[in-house]
Amino acid sequence: MRHLLPCLIALMGATSPVAAQTTLADTLANLGGEPCENSDLTCVTLTVPRDHRANDPSLTMQITFAVSFATEDSKGMLFYFVGGPGGSGLASADNYIAAFDESLSQNMDIVFVDQRGTGPVHGLACPVAQARFDSADASIDQPEAAIATAKTYVNDCIAELDVGDFLAVVNSDQAIRDSELFRQAIGAPKVWLYGESYGTQFVQGYATLFPDAVRGVIVDGVVDLNLSAEGFYSAYTRASESLLARTLQACATLPGCAQDMGRDAAQVYDDLAAQLKSGPIDIDLVLADGSTVQRKLTMGLLDANAFYALYGPDGRSGFLRVLAAAGRGNLVPMLQLGYSNMYIDPQTESGLADPSWFGAAYYAITCTDYDSGTGTPEERAAKIIEEAKAFAPNAPRLLRSYYLERLACAFWPYQGEAKRPEPFAGGDYPTLVLNGDADPITPISMAYSVMDNAANSYGVFMKGGPHVIWGRGLACPDTIVQDLLYSGALPSAKEQQCEQDLMGDYTPLTLTDPAMMGDPLAVAQAVDTELLQSIELGNWDGEDPITVGCDLGGTVTASATETGTDYVLKDCSFWPGLAVSGTGTETAEDGENDGIILTLSVSGAHSGEVGYIYSTADEAWTLTGTYDGKPAGITRTYP
Repeated sequence: MRHLLPCLIALMGATSPVAAQTTLADTLANLGGEPCENSDLTCVTLTVPRDHRANDPSLTMQITFAVSFATEDSKGMLFYFVGGPGGSGLASADNYIAAFDESLSQNMDIVFVDQRGTGPVHGLACPVAQARFDSADASIDQPEAAIATAKTYVNDCIAELDVGDFLAVVNSDQAIRDSELFRQAIGAPKVWLYGESYGTQFVQGYATLFPDAVRGVIVDGVVDLNLSAEGFYSAYTRASESLLARTLQACATLPGCAQDMGRDAAQVYDDLAAQLKSGPIDIDLVLADGSTVQRKLTMGLLDANAFYALYGPDGRSGFLRVLAAAGRGNLVPMLQLGYSNMYIDPQTESGLADPSWFGAAYYAITCTDYDSGTGTPEERAAKIIEEAKAFAPNAPRLLRSYYLERLACAFWPYQGEAKRPEPFAGGDYPTLVLNGDADPITPISMAYSVMDNAANSYGVFMKGGPHVIWGRGLACPDTIVQDLLYSGALPSAKEQQCEQDLMGDYTPLTLTDPAMMGDPLAVAQAVDTELLQSIELGNWDGEDPITVGCDLGGTVTASATETGTDYVLKDCSFWPGLAVSGTGTETAEDGENDGIILTLSVSGAHSGEVGYIYSTADEAWTLTGTYDGKPAGITRTYP
C-alpha cells in the first residue's frame, strides 16, 4: 500500500517552502521521527490500539510510517498504499520513488506505511507452509485432496506464525484507522489517497470512513468492493483466462517466437498442462555446487507462471520464451520461473522470507475482508468446490485461480462479514480511476463499476496496459495524474484512453539448431544472451556473489563490481553437447547494460578459445581467437 503526505503548512497557505518543510520535519521529530534504516526517508513509529473497536487502552501495538519530504515547495501530501494485501510499504518505498518521474518527489510529501501484518515487527509470513501450498497439485477432480491441501496449509501456517489471537485484528478496517491516527498526529491535513491493486480497496474504505480527510482519491488497478468473494474471483479468473489466450496467440506475431515454439503456442501449453495433470514431471536441476538433484515440476507451478506472467508486457513475452524452451524439452527454466514466482529457494526447495512481502498477511486480510459463506469450514469448502465445478467451463486453463485461495479462506480462523460494502460513492473531491484493459487480477470491468458509482470521477484506461498503469514512464497516464496532484487540474474528459503494446520484446532461444554451435560468434552471443536471461541471476540482489547452476550442467558465478558484473563460467552447459568455461565482464551505466567482454573456452561437440567484446553504445562486436582449429577473428558494426 502507498501513502503520500501534503505539507500541513503549505495547505494552510504558507509562503515559505523552507518553513513549510521545516514545520513538517519538526512535527515528525516531535513524534520521534528518525532516519529510516537503509533509506533517506524519515520514519515515525506510532503507538495505536491493538483493536480500535475494543476500547482497551492497555492493549497497543506499533505501526511505522515513512515520509519522503518534497524537495521543493510542497504542493500536497500523498498517502501511498501499496498492493497485496501483504506488501510492505517501507521496504518498497525507495524503489517506488525512484521509479516515478522525479517531479513527484520534488512536489509532494509522500507517506508509506507498514500496514499491520507486514514489516519486520509484526509481519505475518509462513514461508515453509506457503511454499508447499503454492506448488502443490490441486484439482476439482480430486476434491477431497484439494480441500485437504488448503486445510493443511492453514493449520501449518498458523503453527508456523505462532502469533496467538493477533490474526483477529489484522484486516483493512483496523489498518485504515491506524493511518488515520497518523494523519491526526501530524495535524490532520487533507491528503491525497493513492492505492494500487489491493491499495485501491484500502483507499475506498479510508475515504468512506473519513471523508473529511480527503483532498482527492486515485485508484490504480481497481478492486470493486461491492463484489462478493465469489464475484471477485470469478471476474478476475475470466479476465486472466482471456488474457492468457491472447498472450499465447500473440506468439505468432512476435519475431522469433513462432519459430522457437515450433507449433501453436496454445497447443504447447495445453500439452504440457495435460502431462502435469496426470502427475508432476521429474526434472534434473543443477545446484550451485555443480551437483544434480531431481525436482518436480507441478501443475501448481505452471499455473502460477502463466498467471503472474500476465501482469505486464515483459512478463508475457518472457513466459512465452520459457514455454518455448519447455516445448523443446528443456523444463528447467519453467521450474526456475515457478520457484521465482513462489518465493522458493532453488537450492533447498524451501520457502524464502521476503522483507517486502508477507504471504500470511495476504490471507489474514483477504479472508477477513471477505467471507467464505455459512456453515462449518468443511461445509464452506464443499460449496466452493461445487461452485468451481460449475464455473470450470469458463476457465479451462486457470481454474485454480478461482477456487484454491477461497478454500484456504474457508479454513481461516477468522471470517469477514457476509454483507458487502456499498459501492464507493466518492465525494466532493475528485476520484481518478486508472486501469489497463489487459489486467489479469483487477479487470477493467471493476474500474468502470467504481467510476460509474463515484461522484466527481474520471477514468484513464490503457489499451494493452498492465496491472497498475501510473509510474511506468508513459506520458499517458502520468501527465494526467501529475497535473491533478500538482495543480488540481481535472482531466479534460470524463474518460481518456492511453495505449501500449500488449507484449514486450521477445528474446529468441539460443542455438536451437545444432549447426549454429559451429559458429563461434553465435556461441559467444548465445552465452551473452543466456546470462541476461537467467532467472536465478535475474533475482540476484547484486550484493554478495552468487553461484547458480546452468540448465544442463556446470555453474556460473556472478560478482558485483563498481561498474557492472563479473562472471566466472565453469563447464557451463546451456545446450546439449556444448560446455563453456571462462570469464565475463558486463558494464552498466545508469542501470542499463553497456556491453560485455567474454573470454571463453568451449568444449564438447566443438572446441576453441575465443574472446568476445560487445558495445551497446557503438552497436559493435569483436571476436578473436580460434575455433575448431581455425581463426575466429571478426569485427562488425550493426548497420
